Amino acid sequence: MGKSRSKKYKSARPRPTGLPSVAEALREGEAAGNGTGEPPGLAIVEKLQSASAEERECACTTLAGLVLQENGLAALLDSRLVRTLGPLLLDPSQAVREGAAGVFRNMTVGGGHDLCDHMVEEDVMTPLVALLKQVTGQLTHSQPMDMQAGARHAGSDPDRDPVWRILYQAVHLLWNLCESTSTAVCIFNKESLLPTLLLCLRQRDRNLPLALAGAQCLQTVTEDNAEVLQQFSEDTLKLLEGLLMGEGGDPVDSLLLRTTVAGCIFNLKALIPAGSQSEALQAVVRVLAWTLEHDVATAITSLRSMLGEQQTNNNGTAEQMNGEAAGPGRPATPEQNQLPQATRAQLDQVMSLLSAQQTALEIIANMCLPDDDSDEEWEDMDSSDTSDEVAMCDVTEEGGTPLMTPLCLSAETHAALISHSLPRKVLDRTVLPEGCDSLATSAHGQPVLKRLLTVQRRALLCLRNMLAVLDGEGMDAAGLVEVGSHLMALFTASGDQEFQEAVTGAVRSLLQRMAAVQVTQPLSREQLCALCDLGRQSPCPSVRANVVNSAGSLGSVLAKQPDSGEKLTLIGMFLTEVAGKDAVLWVVAEALDAIFDVFGDGPQVDAVAATIGLVAKLRQISPVFKSRVHKERRSLGEHFPVVDNARVNLTRFIKYQEGC
Repeated sequence: MGKSRSKKYKSARPRPTGLPSVAEALREGEAAGNGTGEPPGLAIVEKLQSASAEERECACTTLAGLVLQENGLAALLDSRLVRTLGPLLLDPSQAVREGAAGVFRNMTVGGGHDLCDHMVEEDVMTPLVALLKQVTGQLTHSQPMDMQAGARHAGSDPDRDPVWRILYQAVHLLWNLCESTSTAVCIFNKESLLPTLLLCLRQRDRNLPLALAGAQCLQTVTEDNAEVLQQFSEDTLKLLEGLLMGEGGDPVDSLLLRTTVAGCIFNLKALIPAGSQSEALQAVVRVLAWTLEHDVATAITSLRSMLGEQQTNNNGTAEQMNGEAAGPGRPATPEQNQLPQATRAQLDQVMSLLSAQQTALEIIANMCLPDDDSDEEWEDMDSSDTSDEVAMCDVTEEGGTPLMTPLCLSAETHAALISHSLPRKVLDRTVLPEGCDSLATSAHGQPVLKRLLTVQRRALLCLRNMLAVLDGEGMDAAGLVEVGSHLMALFTASGDQEFQEAVTGAVRSLLQRMAAVQVTQPLSREQLCALCDLGRQSPCPSVRANVVNSAGSLGSVLAKQPDSGEKLTLIGMFLTEVAGKDAVLWVVAEALDAIFDVFGDGPQVDAVAATIGLVAKLRQISPVFKSRVHKERRSLGEHFPVVDNARVNLTRFIKYQEGC
């Protein structure tokens, strides 16, 4: 008692690279900046301008880890890091060039779209374009013709050749920038950088990661980019066709590459001759279906077992990992390098498979969109004002039954998706593998679980689009009811906001489809109550709007049926509650529109409206709603048409109800 414990000193760990850790670099920077008011990382940035190539390389290596830390990146941006680091992309030292490209690549990963915009504004594209052209010319002229054609060659190992590694980092940087800002895509077009990506694609057999990076960048720059299409030749299309079919390589190992190339070919469909489009589309969809068929559950079970053994061996003291697993396009973290080789390989395989399935789902979702909407699908996938009805086209058979027909979808696309049972395969991807929650207990398993959840959300969003435009197998009344039961079972699976947006968006599309084909009992009373409870409790306006629209579609069906008064009453009470209390004006407008649709006509609506006091409630809502419209109209933006339409129709609807 009263004794103080002696401080235990640890010997310094040996560092094979001879470079300081990120923590040590920060401490060094803080010491150098003490008393000067300089940011902690400024001393490291200053080393980038050192006359010593070794010091410049050391600074790049340190910064590559530092920029992945939020606090470290913010401090470095204040030191004009982009302007200082940019010239090093053309440094005489290859090691410095590779390091500088790696720092920029990590910045795009850690800083997101806003930082990518900032980097382009700071003119990072000028040295990057110069580097890409320099490396492309150097590698193209140094390669034998058989290597340029993609054949195996016994020459230098690309993993050991710094020029190939520089190209790999630079292409990843280009991809991230083009994915984030249209300015980078415009520069890509202007500087004719397509040959660089084609050089990468031709390296599939000797450098699969580089080929994948080139394909991912190509998929990004070919999306809604008519200008770049002019640079494609018949030989280029044949190259993509060979990659899609997996000719000359292991089709399993190149799954993500083939899936990405499928997206490229879909983007280039305007270049395919009319007589070959159907065959090409079938080949694309066949690869996407094969990707979704892959058994990820078995692979994850094996990975969980390996990670469990690893945790046991480490006595549960594994360090927490920053960022995602390496996988395709991700640098390996120090924690990953500590894994046994077999476990590391399994981890990479699982991440690659999940990335391929995510890519496949995004491509299919875009296939199911009208051409003028596809460019915004992944930018604002869940905005509540995205009209699902845009993609739905109603016709009437001779018997008077309204049908959903894929008029917005080409017959070839519709046939390809149905013939490969894509609706069922997409639905299967909305279910998480059994026991995957245990991945959260492992630092190495957490990024896998995160990617699994992303795949699930993408599947739900993809299902939403498919429900709007597809007929055929699984899309009849019985199939839709089955899908509805499945989706409602997912409601309690997670309280995650992004997941709730995805699942309510799918339910919204499903109920609109059910209303169109006149499914008589879309949801049970219990399912309806669960839906309305989520609409009341969710803090997310998009989720609430999805629920409001779902309730409106369901009510439109019930209003035409006898003995539906109980469910109609629940829907009416929910919609009037949202219209009177919701804090977001455009959600209120959505609720009012749903009320107009549900209580406009039907054998049950007058009695239900009287029971819930609909007219009296709308009279109370009307002056408050109109006052809010007047105050908020300048801030409504794209929501203004919906709000203004509800304002005009509200007075008319009250008069109509009073006259009944």
